[in-house]
Amino acid sequence: MKITQFDKNEHDRKSFDCGNTELNNYLKCISGQHEKKDISRTYVLTSALNPSHIKGYYSIAVAQVSLCELPTEIAKKYPSEITCSLIGRMAVNHTCQRQGLGSILLIDAIKRIIQASSAIPIPMIIVQAKNEDVRRFYSEFGFVSFPDNYLKLMMTLAHAKAMLKEAEHYKM
Repeated sequence: MKITQFDKNEHDRKSFDCGNTELNNYLKCISGQHEKKDISRTYVLTSALNPSHIKGYYSIAVAQVSLCELPTEIAKKYPSEITCSLIGRMAVNHTCQRQGLGSILLIDAIKRIIQASSAIPIPMIIVQAKNEDVRRFYSEFGFVSFPDNYLKLMMTLAHAKAMLKEAEHYKM
C-alpha cells in the first residue's frame, strides 16, 4: 500500500464510496478545488496492484482555535488565538473497511503534520468526529475532546510526537 497526494488525473475518485455522502462528495467534487486554492491537501491510500483505486483518503488544512474553546490548562500556555493543523476529512472505501486502514491513514496524517511542524509552527492537531464511534476511534490514539464540544477533539503536537515514538517502540 502507498499513500500519496491526491491527483484527479491518476486516482479514480468516481468509484470511491465510504457509505457517507458528505465524505464521498468531498473527494469527488471539492478536494480538487481546495487543492487549487491552497485550502487543504488530500492524500489517498492505494495498492501497488491497482494504484488508481482509492482505498481511503484524508485531508489536512489549517484551522484557528480560540483560547476560550480550550481547556484552561492548555489555553494558559498560549498568548492568543492559535493556528492548528486540522485533519478535515478521513474516510475508507466501504470495500476496505474494518481492515485497519483508518489507523494507517491517521498515523500518516499525524506524521505529515509533525514533519510540516519543523517549518511551520503547529501547536496541536484538531479533528471533528462525525459521531460517537468516530470520536472513540480518535480517542484511542490520544485525542481529547474540547470542553464544550465532545465531537471536536485535539492532540498537542508534543503528545503526537510521544505517541508515535511509543508506537515505534512497540513495533520492535
